[in-house]
Amino acid sequence: MPHTISGAMSEIALLAHVQDLQWTEIGRLTGTPASRLRDADGREVYASIYYVEIDGFPPVGLRAFGPDDDLEIVSALGRYGSTMLEVEHRLVAAGSPSEEPPTNRAAAPYVRLSNVLVALGTGPDDLRIATPANARLDAIPLLATQPESYRLTRAASNRGSFGPAPGDARPLGTPGFAVTLPINPDRDLNGVGLLYFANYVAFLDAAERAALTAADAYASAALDGRVTLRRQIGFYGNCRASDTLHVEVDAFGLGDDRLLLHHRVHRASDGRLIAVSRAEKRLRPR
Repeated sequence: MPHTISGAMSEIALLAHVQDLQWTEIGRLTGTPASRLRDADGREVYASIYYVEIDGFPPVGLRAFGPDDDLEIVSALGRYGSTMLEVEHRLVAAGSPSEEPPTNRAAAPYVRLSNVLVALGTGPDDLRIATPANARLDAIPLLATQPESYRLTRAASNRGSFGPAPGDARPLGTPGFAVTLPINPDRDLNGVGLLYFANYVAFLDAAERAALTAADAYASAALDGRVTLRRQIGFYGNCRASDTLHVEVDAFGLGDDRLLLHHRVHRASDGRLIAVSRAEKRLRPR
């Protein structure tokens, strides 16, 4: 129940849960709990997420899972160099045999989280690449190549999206519709006082609702029941609790009941781009 919203799995709860599994596994493999990682200068080191990908769900998206459904999460963790981690979490039916070949799981929904190890400098705009000195990082399996997510995230930063809308997409409302949203320090921060990566989804959802409402494209009941089919998010920074987020939205209709949303999130205090998202969603069935 804590992982669901009305009629569907909660995207925020899903991201939070798989990241928690990831942090626990990093601690188990390296011999040091993730909360105690330190660099050679004694600074706290943590696995900052720079890319999120959700995909592989059936046509109903996150509505495929609801209260009282049992799932198992099968995860693959890898390391590139001494500062980058890549994890793929696959959602499979509870009770699947542990010896089930990985190829049989290839069609399962998944969440991919890409991380870079950083130490917090003077503030959220000063995150420094770091390597923990008190952990057996070499115990994490080595990846043969740099994660593709690194290239995707850099490209999205340069063009402001994860790619153009398809030719048959129908623009909804004003391109670049913008809304400014405050951060709630009692709700939105993580354990080190930065805006929690999973909570970005709440800000993206609020901004797209405002954009779609202004476009007068759908009834509010249809928007209330929209669910994610797939999403990409690239992160480029963070912000202080006293700051606000400036979110731009490009909204498109895909057929009768699907949406494509492009989001760009800027830190209001200095205008810096801190996140780009692309989400495909399905509206509540009529």
